[in-house]
Amino acid sequence: MFEEQIKPLFLRLVATQSDTNTQRETYIEEQILIWIKEQPYFNAHSDLCGAYPVYDDPYNRNVIWSLVKGHGNKTVVLMHHHDAIDIEEYGKLKNVALRPDELAEALLNRKIPDQAKTDLLSGEWTFGRGVADMKSGAAIQLVLSAYFSELENFEGNILLLSVPDEETLSRGMLTSIKLLNELRDKHQLEYVLTLNSEPYFNRTKGKAIFYEGSVGKIMPVLFVKGVKSHIGDPFNGFSPSLVLSDLQKKTELNIELCDLIGNEATPPPVWVNLKDRKKAYDASIPEAATGYFNWLTFTRSPKTIIDKLVSLANRSLRDTLIHFEDAYENYCTLIGETPEKISLKPKVYTFKQLYEMAVDQKGLVFLDEYSAFQEDLNKLLISNTITLPEATTRLIDYVQDAIDLEGPAIIIALSGPYYPHVNNKYTENKLPFSLEHFINEIAEEKYNLTFESKGYFMGISDLSYATWSGDDNDIAMIKSNSPGWDVIYKIPFRALSGLNMPVINLGPWGKDLHKITERVYTKDVYERMPYLMKALIVKCLQD
Repeated sequence: MFEEQIKPLFLRLVATQSDTNTQRETYIEEQILIWIKEQPYFNAHSDLCGAYPVYDDPYNRNVIWSLVKGHGNKTVVLMHHHDAIDIEEYGKLKNVALRPDELAEALLNRKIPDQAKTDLLSGEWTFGRGVADMKSGAAIQLVLSAYFSELENFEGNILLLSVPDEETLSRGMLTSIKLLNELRDKHQLEYVLTLNSEPYFNRTKGKAIFYEGSVGKIMPVLFVKGVKSHIGDPFNGFSPSLVLSDLQKKTELNIELCDLIGNEATPPPVWVNLKDRKKAYDASIPEAATGYFNWLTFTRSPKTIIDKLVSLANRSLRDTLIHFEDAYENYCTLIGETPEKISLKPKVYTFKQLYEMAVDQKGLVFLDEYSAFQEDLNKLLISNTITLPEATTRLIDYVQDAIDLEGPAIIIALSGPYYPHVNNKYTENKLPFSLEHFINEIAEEKYNLTFESKGYFMGISDLSYATWSGDDNDIAMIKSNSPGWDVIYKIPFRALSGLNMPVINLGPWGKDLHKITERVYTKDVYERMPYLMKALIVKCLQD
């Protein structure tokens, strides 16, 4: 029914390289907006589509949007991202990474995993960068929006959002929060569902998956202040790296830190960065060490996470100090000396506590200098000179240095991007029907296909910013413990709080995202998903 419209657009989007967090994203934005304006409805209603600028963006990226205005207020939001990761991994095949037919032919002569080879030989899959993540979903949504725009006496409204930067900081979707509120107020829209079309992950052909929510992600940053000394006199200092490694051991792959709902569980935390803060080599124990990790959530609040980290940090300091004291006493025995009393007094602080200490001690002078330092870091961020976690770490370092903080100490802070967990069970507004029952009623009858409803899309997605089920305490905890909030990073929580609607991630079957064997099940792109999504949109707008 839709293949004739979807296929050329899909291949056109894939062929347009749109590396995330680069100028290339603007190229595909232009392509999408041109396509939208070519549709008869939007040619006649040019005020109902456009490019909405991402705020303070170095690449001048935009959210591309369109609104099919029918009768009534009920509105379904179709949301997808148009950025993709780069093609560097393809190596010698980079020249065909965006050309599915040529890439498939080239992969026949390359050693790839057995499952990928089987799918390649079947002819049922489309290979290429971005085909699954998520230009197939983008093409489906664009064509469906055009389809509904051509219907006479259409009941309801379709708002389409095509956003940049999903693969990095989600600046596109964060910008869309303001756009959603503006369009709602201007056109008296009632948002009844946000439909995202990221691919689902599965190995079983007769079984599909959709998601009624998206996993949350919080990124703790740990700054450990040690006691510097020459390596020839190690017991006159205290190694922050030793503390940090113990803290990593207590958290990484710790199953107790997983969220569990029914038979779904978040993966345990994984550290993505650990290093000392030495700027050059010398024969001394480093004065500080830092690291950060991803902690995925279903229900845990920011306060619960910070409280747990405070407890773990205190345990790490205690256990490391015991190890230090034992080593010192054994060394003294080895050299025949009497050990002296250890006078170290370890402390744990949240960033909120550290910041308040600096304000109390230094007053307006600190506030002015800290504000200027934040602005300097923001310029480095905009130019991609440093990363957001590095900017967060430098702010912690700045504040602890301002008050001459004594070690050993651990400072617990948070860095963006922060993704709130979302799930339909926790939204105030509910759909008047079961998504699982409705989707399976159609899928089983037409395609002999069974869908499993899962509570959370585990790939981390922009659905986190399509609705809000947190409270003011969550907001306060995030803001007060995120260095540089409102300057180097922010979430428009006030505007987000006004969005409270059900969400769904319903997209095609995809495999090996971010690999050279990235692929999407072709039948899903051209037939099954467009049909199911069309039926779901109609159901939401009529009930």
